[in-house]
Amino acid sequence: MNKYALISLTNKDNLYLLVSNLVSNNFKLIATTSTAKAINELGYECKLVSDIASYPEILNGRVKTLQPEIHGGILADLSNEEHLKDLEKHHINPISLVVCNLYEFEKTLSDEENKFNDSDKNEEDIKNKDKNIIESIDIGGVTLIRAASKNFEYVSLLCDPNDYQEYVTRLNEDRIDYNYRKFLACKGYIHTANYDSKIANYFMKENDYYNQLFISATKLQDLRYGENPHQKAYVYLDSDKLSYSINTSNIIQGKELSYNNMVDVDTAYQAIMEYDIPCAIAIKHATPCGAGWAKDINEAYQKCFDVDSKSIFGGIVILNRKVNYELAKTLTSIFLEIVIAPDYDEEALKVFTSKKNLRVIKGDFTNDKKAYEQVKSIRGAYLVQNTQDNNASIEQVTKEKVDLNTQAALNMLNKVVKHVKSNAIVIGQKEHVLGICGGMVNRIDAAKNALNYALENKCYDKEQPLMLASDGFFPFNDIVDLCVENNIKYIIQPGGSINDEKMIEACDVNNIGMVFTHTRYFRH
Repeated sequence: MNKYALISLTNKDNLYLLVSNLVSNNFKLIATTSTAKAINELGYECKLVSDIASYPEILNGRVKTLQPEIHGGILADLSNEEHLKDLEKHHINPISLVVCNLYEFEKTLSDEENKFNDSDKNEEDIKNKDKNIIESIDIGGVTLIRAASKNFEYVSLLCDPNDYQEYVTRLNEDRIDYNYRKFLACKGYIHTANYDSKIANYFMKENDYYNQLFISATKLQDLRYGENPHQKAYVYLDSDKLSYSINTSNIIQGKELSYNNMVDVDTAYQAIMEYDIPCAIAIKHATPCGAGWAKDINEAYQKCFDVDSKSIFGGIVILNRKVNYELAKTLTSIFLEIVIAPDYDEEALKVFTSKKNLRVIKGDFTNDKKAYEQVKSIRGAYLVQNTQDNNASIEQVTKEKVDLNTQAALNMLNKVVKHVKSNAIVIGQKEHVLGICGGMVNRIDAAKNALNYALENKCYDKEQPLMLASDGFFPFNDIVDLCVENNIKYIIQPGGSINDEKMIEACDVNNIGMVFTHTRYFRH
């Protein structure tokens, strides 16, 4: 009995490897139009689907493989006498191999969404976008993959060009066994589930109808362990290649990233993306312990280091400018787990080689800064929220007015406090972060600790007033009292307490300028 292979591909990578080995193993080839053309160009013969089906390709290719002669050949149970009789009666040949991958829905979606900002779209634009996206939704291919996967006892499925080499090796060694076909079927179901999840997520987003959560990610690797050595852990990559993320990072040197490393790296990326000017941020236990900005990146790092030179030990540092030789020498003078930057001088990379365990990461810092959703698992459920807006409004609420330059300085501190674990306080002056404290169970202790760091910072100018940023409102006067006692003259906080008026009155009595952002930045 002849062996038949049906081939219908969007991604034609590795096609020669597969086809040449199929032909040498006496397979008869059947293909859809564009795939048949590619096979012919390689010098091999194949029949078109329309040559063996009752109907030709119709509806501009929407119907190609949705034919009884095709699906009967794929779905036949060759141990079932009735199935064999049906095949003979209708002159259908059993198909033992299906090679199929799907229309590039994600690429079309990305291309269409990049054409316009949401605010630019009119009704006609939306209809055209929908039309192009709908045409990229595969129907026949999904059906082929599911049919072959269902009948894996008799049919092999290849939906990933990276699997061709193993398949042809097994084919040549006569090792296409039951378990291998079952494994390929598993990959088929994963392929279609991933595909359908992307389509469903698009339509849910378009209709603001979020009654299901579909997460589709590809396993990158097993991690050595989780938060603690006795916990197993893995990392899966989202297909959405966001800048400022682990899935667009290149690890230049050092050990593999651990579970905790990846959490810290994510925190670092979220924090650094707030700043366009040269900036350095130090992260320890998923919270900033230092931050600095200046006209050049070397000075920015020094300011970051000075905030808390003890806690930065064993932490990670992210910088939003190229790292030069001088800065690399400074960074390697202490123990760091990770350094992240958009680029490095060759001389800087040579310096880092002296610290073999130091992870050096080149990140993607392109300015796409797309919104995305954060998903957190709790026992028996998932929590989902959108990311925080980068820009908080500022309302003057005290008699002591805050000029625009001071507002800008307060806003820079507020961008830091946004990424510190609650309760969070950041204290600084116009050009510096001086003290950071977060993760405390009450706000006054966080303020006291941040103040202690600030007063010990060598950048602290005793002649200049201090500024304080808080991620949450003040329920009591204790923070304002601390400000009065320690020359803190400006406060930025969200407001929203039932005691806001008392806080404003206390500031007015003591000539403190306070602004409200009306945006709380709790981070758990």
